[in-house]
Amino acid sequence: MKILYPLSYFPPMPGAAAINTSRIIEFLVKLGHKVMVLALGKKGKDHNTECSNIVFNSPNIELFRATSFINYPFNLIFSHYENVIKFLMKLKSRFSPDLIISQYHAFHLASVAGNYISKKLDLPHIIRSHDIFFNQENLSMLYRIFGSIIYPKLFNTILKCDIFYVVCSELRDYLFQFKRFSNVDIRIHNNGIDTNRFFPVKNQDELKNKYGCDKIIIFSGSLVPDIGLQDFVPILPEILKDNKDIHVIFLGDGSCKVYIDKYFREKKIKKQVHLLGQKQHDKIPFYINNSDIGIGRITHKKIWKYSIPVKCLEYMACKKPFISTPISDDLIKNEEVGIILKRNFTKKDVINKFLMLIEDTNLQKKLGENGFKKIQKEFCWKDIMERFNKDIENLQK
Repeated sequence: MKILYPLSYFPPMPGAAAINTSRIIEFLVKLGHKVMVLALGKKGKDHNTECSNIVFNSPNIELFRATSFINYPFNLIFSHYENVIKFLMKLKSRFSPDLIISQYHAFHLASVAGNYISKKLDLPHIIRSHDIFFNQENLSMLYRIFGSIIYPKLFNTILKCDIFYVVCSELRDYLFQFKRFSNVDIRIHNNGIDTNRFFPVKNQDELKNKYGCDKIIIFSGSLVPDIGLQDFVPILPEILKDNKDIHVIFLGDGSCKVYIDKYFREKKIKKQVHLLGQKQHDKIPFYINNSDIGIGRITHKKIWKYSIPVKCLEYMACKKPFISTPISDDLIKNEEVGIILKRNFTKKDVINKFLMLIEDTNLQKKLGENGFKKIQKEFCWKDIMERFNKDIENLQK
């Protein structure tokens, strides 16, 4: 089958959405499909070519990028219009698709592009959502006005697609509350993990030997306010000041990096905190396996209960427990794979939960084992994509 895939997040952009789409495309090709990707230009927000080692060299993957001089945030709109025009006028002559899969994301018009091409060519259109929300909790009035203009277009693509995939049960149930979505075929397509890349390695102590510590807490992901760093960072000194044998490593880059570095220098615990920057995705298992406890999202924002964070899947695949504020019950329920804070958590709650997990090595081991088993059973990309493949093949019948 030939698949056209308009999207916004794609390597060398970092982050979960780019990682997920790259893995989805890899598995589509392994299952025998040919894919043409319509992506944004290389210039834009948070592109880091040096840290992207996801390279597609298969003859069954063709990558087309919009003009690179269109920069963020305008590329989220105009790059997709450019891709549509160039595909219909030129690219279609060398790649005539049987199916369109597009990426849904707040503010981004990849799904609108997919819907337009689907309508023009009379082809099935599947949308795979990374999220569904226009998060108004931290946006300026200008962005809210922008969202009020964009969102009707985005919602219209959901109403017209053949299948709309969401990442968790909570998102599906949320959409079913709205009458206008009652006739949409909404299915769950969880975020997954490639277990050939992420798996546990015993006795990896290189970083502990390097730093001279007994335990390591790890945060892997973008260093941005959305995931709660402003709530979590001020709590770390309380955990570290009386526990000199504990160190924390941050993998990633973002707008909070300078703030984090400055904060820990002022608190005089910089020797226990290591900002290692953004790493190639295939290098991350090394750092997780060198650690004992992962950090998910420590935030008061309620929208994250509709998510399955890739970082938490990565911790689980390496048999590491994690601490987070509420995320989807599809991933964690009754604290069987990690520790969940209440959404209205206090500073004391976070400190107590961390110290409890740090001190209880048996609990660490139990949660880590449970997480590993859950990945193998429910969140392996290979299994997820085989189910997905059956869906798209049934559309052709």
